[in-house]
Parts: sequence; C-alpha cells; structure tokens
Amino acid sequence: MPRKPKLDTTIKEIMILEDPHAIKLLFTPKYAKIIGMISEEELSVSDVARKLGANSGSVYYHMKELEKYSLVKLVREEIVGGVVKKYYRKAAMNFTFNVSDPASAAVAAEMGIDEAFMEKLIRSLSYFGYDVQPKNMDEAKSALMAMDARSKAILAEIQRSGLEKVETDRLLVANAYQVATTIRMFGDEQFIEAVNNFTGIFQKRSRS
Repeated sequence: MPRKPKLDTTIKEIMILEDPHAIKLLFTPKYAKIIGMISEEELSVSDVARKLGANSGSVYYHMKELEKYSLVKLVREEIVGGVVKKYYRKAAMNFTFNVSDPASAAVAAEMGIDEAFMEKLIRSLSYFGYDVQPKNMDEAKSALMAMDARSKAILAEIQRSGLEKVETDRLLVANAYQVATTIRMFGDEQFIEAVNNFTGIFQKRSRS
C-alpha cells in the first residue's frame, strides 16, 4: 500500500506572486481576512469559520482557492471523531509582486495601486527632503518601476535559497534575508544603475 506523502510544512519568508489571480485574492477582503488569521497560527476550516462567524462551507471554498494559488498551505492533519481535520497556515511571512509586469500591474491597478498611487508615493518622498518637478514625474515613475523590477528579481534569487527548509528560527531567517538582500542589491550593477537613475531625478533639499 503506497505511503501518503509527507506534508511540506515549510513557511517561506518571502513569496513573489506572479499569478494575477493570486494577487487579486490577496487584495480581496474576505480572502485577506483568512490569510491574516492564519499568519501566526495554524487553523482548520472550522476554526476559521467559528472566528469569522461564517458558514464552514463557504470558508472551505475560500481556503481551497487560497491553497490553489499557493497563498496558504496545508501543514497538519489529525483525526477527530473519525473525521480528518486539516490545518492551514499562510504560505509565506511576506507576499509581494512585480508591478512592472503588465499582468500584475493590471490587477494592482484594479486594487488601487495604479499610476495615481505611484505619483502620490513619489510625492510623499518630499517629507524626507526629496522633491521632483512636475515635468519629471513620468520619468520618475518609469525609473521607480525599473528599480522595483530589479529588486524583485533579486528577491526571487534570495527566495530560492531554501533557508527556511533547514532553519526553524523565524527571527534568524528574517534577518538573514534582510542582510543577504542588502548585500546582493549593493553588489548588483543593474540595481545600482536603477537606483541612481531614480534618485538622480530628485532635488535634495538641505536639512535646516
């Protein structure tokens, strides 16, 4: 009799989403609420339904959708009263996506992360002493997207390291990712060029 495969309980530190539908689920309130609930603890469908005051059938459907697009994962099973109870966790501590990808950008725009959002983001840097002239705004948005695209490519490389499979200390993993990402970015010529192009558009105000 074939043995049931062992569950993969690895929770990634960072997951870069590429499927537009997965990104849309991440921004949909009912799905986002479930993801938030299982971000720190494993819960079954009935646990989530009870906490939400919702129907178990609808929660089961939502959970299977989240599992289908790798946003949550099955981490444990136990038999309770002759019934297999399945427990789920958020598949990664942090989710992100590449806004320079056309498909991802289209979904992000639906969720409110559009050109107007990017322009507001760039203008908000004025609080830190960085100003951009209106005539340079389009150039700044393009440069920001280029910088974002390269940073996500570096994160994807870091993500494939597999550190989570051998290290269970989440604090250590998070800090290792941060240090490794910083080292990789400062040593990456394409990223440095993208940063220089972006920052070169701004006028830096001197501190008073």
